[in-house]
Amino acid sequence: MLVLGEVLTSLLPTSAAVPADAAQRMLGLTAGAPVIRSDRPISYVVSPERLEGVDCQVPAALDRGVRGIGTVATRAVLTGGHAFQASARTVAERSRYSRRVLWSHYLARPGTLQIIGRYQEEAMAAAFLAGAPKPSGLDLTPIAERTAIRARSGVQLARKVAVPSDRITLRWAALLGAGEEELHFRVDSPLHRTVRIATSACDLADVVTLCESLALHDWLLTTLEAILSRAPLTGPSEGAVVDRIQPAVDHLLHLWTPGFRLSRGARDLWDRLDRLAGFDHQWHTSVNRIRDHMAVSTLRERDRPGVPR
Repeated sequence: MLVLGEVLTSLLPTSAAVPADAAQRMLGLTAGAPVIRSDRPISYVVSPERLEGVDCQVPAALDRGVRGIGTVATRAVLTGGHAFQASARTVAERSRYSRRVLWSHYLARPGTLQIIGRYQEEAMAAAFLAGAPKPSGLDLTPIAERTAIRARSGVQLARKVAVPSDRITLRWAALLGAGEEELHFRVDSPLHRTVRIATSACDLADVVTLCESLALHDWLLTTLEAILSRAPLTGPSEGAVVDRIQPAVDHLLHLWTPGFRLSRGARDLWDRLDRLAGFDHQWHTSVNRIRDHMAVSTLRERDRPGVPR
């Protein structure tokens, strides 16, 4: 089974973390559908899925006659009251028909894209990850963006960003039921990543959660490194440097929780990637640099003439 997805990760535009109760109201995107909420180890709120219909060309290597009709499932996730994600995904499967049929047929298969034309999973996954979508092609970004806009409109935000950061897009393709376990992560640009997964140990829900978790932790690491590059930990003004890195301490450091909410199979994939890419090592190295610098700054301030001990 081939699954195509995309995750947009950014910082919610507010100066303070959104309380879990407010986040639950914010992500109640579908009347009568439950919002998933967890308060341990940190606040984690997930909206119910919404469906959006599509009828488009599907990237499939050199074959331009591949058409996809169906629905895309999309949801929003808020972690720690600050890290906001909009996620979209669809399962691509071969259609039994050579033409478009009644829309009720597609609604009966939520989150599924029926492929009319040549259906080759490997080629379709590679083409989906290869480049920007064409105007008439499958594009999950605006679908995820509409979900993000709808979620953010459900709560009054301060519109004051706590930490300077960029939105990062992670596009992913997963082959479920594949024989060999694989996860390939690639940084295509400062604001775009691609992930290719092959697994027989994870189901659809596991893979969606894994990709959202990977997107979150890559965004956290990228944002923290950007803060450190803008505020080097040496300089003539200790107080100014501390002021610049303090928001990261207040709003980002506690969000690093890799492995939580992942199934055993998904956690094995994360651990395999981490051994190669060193996400966890790089994160803790950066955090220790920040904390050591702030400790030294505190000692220097204490020893400054005229400051009572």
